[in-house]
Amino acid sequence: MEYNEAYNFFKSYLQPNELLLWCGAPGAGRLNSYGRVPVMFSIIWIGFTLLWEGAAIWSGQIIMILFGLPFLAIGLSIVLGKPLRNAKLKGKIFYAVTDQRLLIREGEEIKIFTADMLPPMQIRMNRNGTGTIFFESSYYTYRRGNQYNCICSLQNLPDVAQAQSALTTMLSGNANE
Repeated sequence: MEYNEAYNFFKSYLQPNELLLWCGAPGAGRLNSYGRVPVMFSIIWIGFTLLWEGAAIWSGQIIMILFGLPFLAIGLSIVLGKPLRNAKLKGKIFYAVTDQRLLIREGEEIKIFTADMLPPMQIRMNRNGTGTIFFESSYYTYRRGNQYNCICSLQNLPDVAQAQSALTTMLSGNANE
């Protein structure tokens, strides 16, 4: 889908009194996955599972081989699931900021956020000159301390300053109502 097509798509979602402030899509670079910890855990998981499978194959016990296969599938889905989803969505992600809402299209999925749904904005600049805007909320758990949950993100924006300005306008406009 081309940029003009994305604009026309969001145009159909605008309310009669709503004004489109900014529309964009991710630029060059890879889309963020969910971090290093799950990937490192899954690599250890897969390593143990491969040792298990190797021992089961060497011993010739079919039940033990079959028992290990779901664990291998789980490890592979953790390592490859999000990167494969991101590759599938490449070129199919679009963002729009209006004076009332943030709209995110990822493939056929559409997420709509109002100002009261979004925590404070965080911006991370990437090495290639693009920037990513995160909306993360934190919460405290007794066992693990502070945990962070990414509500949504606008990734690899070539015009991150314009997106940030539009989001600030949207967030402050709803705060004054």
